[in-house]
Amino acid sequence: MNRGYLCLYAKENEMIGNKRFIFLAEKFYRQYPAEQYPELEQKRDRPYIQIWVTIDGVNFAIPLRSSIHHPFVFWTDEERHCGVDFSKAVVLPDESYINESITPHLRDNEFAALYNKDYMIERQMRRYIQKYKRAKANLQKPFNRKLVSFSTLQYFEEEIANIN
Repeated sequence: MNRGYLCLYAKENEMIGNKRFIFLAEKFYRQYPAEQYPELEQKRDRPYIQIWVTIDGVNFAIPLRSSIHHPFVFWTDEERHCGVDFSKAVVLPDESYINESITPHLRDNEFAALYNKDYMIERQMRRYIQKYKRAKANLQKPFNRKLVSFSTLQYFEEEIANIN
């Protein structure tokens, strides 16, 4: 292990509980081009580490991001606005959308913030999905329009339809 990093190997399917740290594969970016899906995070030169979470049989990749300025997050470093950004979660049909050739490296403080937090992250993601659905059902409110327009769930409404 390198000093300052805690390595989690997606390639070898090392997991913490039901959570796995991954990168998205090129297949994902080809299927969801930025021109058609502008809210998807598409930094190919320095991709986001994602957390793989399954809720009611639906697989999500939820990015670890910085500079987050909204409440739909599980904070790993609130002072620096870093965390698990539920508003940018994507649905992955299967593991072929995972880039297994790159090993994610987490900072020790991020790992510590995420360790044994599987249930909390899943619960918060489920709550975010519910909040998104309620907002989508009532777009007259400006806050709801904003929540829906900036959320990546708008691209996966069919997949999340049966999640309560």
